Amino acid sequence: MKSQFDMLGAPEKLGLTFWSDNPGKSVEQMKTIIDGTCVTSGYTLYNVHQLLEESRNILFIVNLFTAIFVIMMTLIAVANVFNTISTNIKLRRRELAMLRSVGMAERDFNKMIRFECALYGYRTMLIGLPAAGILSWLIYVGIDAGGGQVRYVFPWSSIGVSILGVFLVIFITMLYVVSKIKKENIIDALRDDMI
Repeated sequence: MKSQFDMLGAPEKLGLTFWSDNPGKSVEQMKTIIDGTCVTSGYTLYNVHQLLEESRNILFIVNLFTAIFVIMMTLIAVANVFNTISTNIKLRRRELAMLRSVGMAERDFNKMIRFECALYGYRTMLIGLPAAGILSWLIYVGIDAGGGQVRYVFPWSSIGVSILGVFLVIFITMLYVVSKIKKENIIDALRDDMI
């Protein structure tokens, strides 16, 4: 068909697109045909199906590593929160035993611990949420400056999941620590700290 395009006065750089049910086989056949016609001008033959497949594979690997990174960071953060809260409560073991020994009701003790739990969560959110919003905006600005044509959407669902996750981790940690405190003997807790 090259001679027909030459007669039409087609430009030197001409692009043709072919649809195929078996792209790999078609590319090989086209290479054979082009080599057999002794075409001397430069040409480039792209297999778009293969390029898309390579892009999908790279995207899968990037998504996999991102998910693993997020999971690892989440586990580290949960372990950090658990360690901090349980250490704080264990250091206050004598104070809590003293409150229970002078007659603080279980209901009041639980209310105090729940309030403390909420205070930890609110303090975390007071710092974390504005920082997350600012970082989200800065990422958008960076993408926009790099030529990305995207629209900024505040990540409300991610923020909501983060809030629920923080309070869930703190609540579960508090339940664990409170169950440990309730199991120990008040007199032993007071005596151990006096020695």
